[in-house]
Parts: sequence; C-alpha cells; structure tokens
Amino acid sequence: MPPAAARALPTAWSPQVFAPFPGESQLLFGRVAACSPLFDATASAGGQRVLIGSAAGTRAADVAVRARGELLERMGNVLAGRAAEASPALVASHAELRRRRAPALDPAPWAGTEARAAHQLWITGRSLLSDTEILVPAALAFLQHRPPAGCTAPARAGSTGLAAHRQRSAAVEHAAWEILERDLLRRSWQAPAEHAPAATGVLDELPPPVHRVCERLGVHATALTLSAPGACAVAVCLHTSAGREQTFGARCGPAAERTDLLTRAAQEALLVRWSMSTPAAQRAHERLVSTGAPASAVAHALWAYHGHQDALARWLQYGPTPLPTPRNAPVDPVNPVGLLAQHTGEDIVCVDTSPAALREEHLAFVRLIAPGARPLPSVAAPGTPPHPFG
Repeated sequence: MPPAAARALPTAWSPQVFAPFPGESQLLFGRVAACSPLFDATASAGGQRVLIGSAAGTRAADVAVRARGELLERMGNVLAGRAAEASPALVASHAELRRRRAPALDPAPWAGTEARAAHQLWITGRSLLSDTEILVPAALAFLQHRPPAGCTAPARAGSTGLAAHRQRSAAVEHAAWEILERDLLRRSWQAPAEHAPAATGVLDELPPPVHRVCERLGVHATALTLSAPGACAVAVCLHTSAGREQTFGARCGPAAERTDLLTRAAQEALLVRWSMSTPAAQRAHERLVSTGAPASAVAHALWAYHGHQDALARWLQYGPTPLPTPRNAPVDPVNPVGLLAQHTGEDIVCVDTSPAALREEHLAFVRLIAPGARPLPSVAAPGTPPHPFG
C-alpha cells in the first residue's frame, strides 16, 4: 500500500481574483494554490511544497476557472506520477526494451545516448499519428518525478505539454499549441538570424484595459510574431522607452486568431510584470544575484526584468521583419497536432495522466511529448544567453 502521504489529497484553496493595478478595475488576475507533501519544494514559493495556477482576463468567473484549470493540470499530472511511482509496473533501460523489440521512446534526444542504458520507470503512451502504443520514460511524462528505488531520471519534464479539459480532444489540442509555441520561441531565441520574428509596436492594438494599464505604467508593447502554416506564435514584450524592465508573455494558435493571441500574451506579460514586485520574486532575485545565472522560470523573468541582458535587442538587432501578408482564414480548422508533426517531422505521443484522486473533476488529463520539439531550456546552452520567458 502506498504511504499515507501518497494517499492524502492536496489542500487546495479557492481562486483569488483581484484587480492588481490601481485605477483599472477591468483587468483581473487570478491565482490559486494547492499544498501537499506529494509536491516538491519550490524556490519561487519560499521552499513550500505548493503548486500554483494563475490567469489574467476581464471577467472574474473566467479568470477563476482558468487559474484553477492551470493548477489542476499540474496537480493532476503530479498525482498520476506519484501513483505510478508507488506501484512501478515496468522498470528497464531503453536498450533492454529495444532488445525485447518493445516500442519505446528513445530518451537520447533529451539526455544524451548514455540515457539509453539508464534504468527507468516506463509508462504507456500512444502515438497520435499511428494510434499505436509506445513506452515512455516516466520522467518525460510526470512533473517532479521521483524515481523508484533502483531507477534514475536522466531527463526531466516541465509543464509544457500538460493539459486538462472536459473533452480529451480539447486537452490534446491545448497541449499541442503550447508545445509548438515554446519550440518556435526556442528556435528563434537560439538562432534569431535564421528564425527572425516580425517585430511591431502594438500598444494601440491592445484592448482598452490593457492599453490603459500600459499607459499608466509608462511602458511600450512590442509584438514578436513567428509564423507556421496557418498558425502563429505571438510574444509580447512590455518595456520602457529605453528598452528596460522587460517582461514577456506568449501565445500560439490559428493565424486568424492573432488579435486574441496578442491580447492574452500582453495580459500574461502584465501578470509577469506585477509578480516582479512580490516578496517571493524579491527573494528569488536576491538568490539570482548570488548565483549569477537563472535556472527557473521565475529567475528567467527576473533576469530580463532587472536588465541583466537586453532580450528584445537580441531579436531586433537583425532589423524589423514585416508581418506576412494577411490571408483569408482557412476554411478548415487548423489541426495543431498535425501542424506540430509537420513542424517537427516526428511522432507526437500522448500519455493519459488522469489521476484517480481527481476523478470527481470529470476532466481528461494529458501529457503530450513531441520528440522533435523542445521547451525553452531552464539552463542556457553555451553561447546562448538565458531566455526571457517566465
């Protein structure tokens, strides 16, 4: 039987929805947290074992639902992981599985060829292209993975590619858009000359509540748009006229929905901007100054905001790239899974991670893994500065 901690449900609080900027009641932020010994301690939360969900918008009910949804997708993934770790069904190395001719995801792209010899916990996923089962390292499926005795975890997964929704198809699409967004941003950040975004000032395109807040804060808004067939990723940088105090937000979706993507990215950038003044962020910045290099989402955002580098200039140094000529929206809806597969040229694997502990939520929890895509790295690669996204 699993230990008592593994059977206990996390303590969760109701979403807190508030207007963070004085004088602007129409822009709302929502935050909600859950704590449990099942969660790892996080530096951004002062060492507490908590998971946090957040959202921004203009309608209180919608903001609360989306903040709680973000918390649930993370919490559900961790709880599913703890259940798999408590009853490990398959422990082996990738090399052993291949000798048995078992279909298994190669861990080498994430952790190097030596990872093929590492004994790991494996779980079952399913290819979204061939609809066949494939074994997946648990460490690539679960947040905060705790390897069972005798196992290692050469690679670790972040939150990119997690989703929870009442309809499984919607959860899969959400996760696919997120993976595509992060990979487009990563490729552009690592090679801005080869993958230059279209850069434009967009303050006047933002909805009135966001525009008013930006004006009161005295910040400009620059959008960086990266295109894919029928889709685009939009990153918004909020910054002073001198290019300082940069905060970023990003969204990816159908090209026909760029206005909505722009709004959500700008709201996220404001949420990040507000969080830079919280006690937790101030403590994290003190640690960052002492270590000298960001290694977490909060630290990356702090690195950009406090001017340790000019992230926007890294993109703009190659000159502004005009936006692609607008085209009529496609007749058929854009399929993000197909688009992601086309973008990477490789398979897309889905792992169902619905935990028994959250059955009453009636949600489908999924983790998508795209071997040909990568999230933005926690630790910058040699020759590439730390990315600015929190």
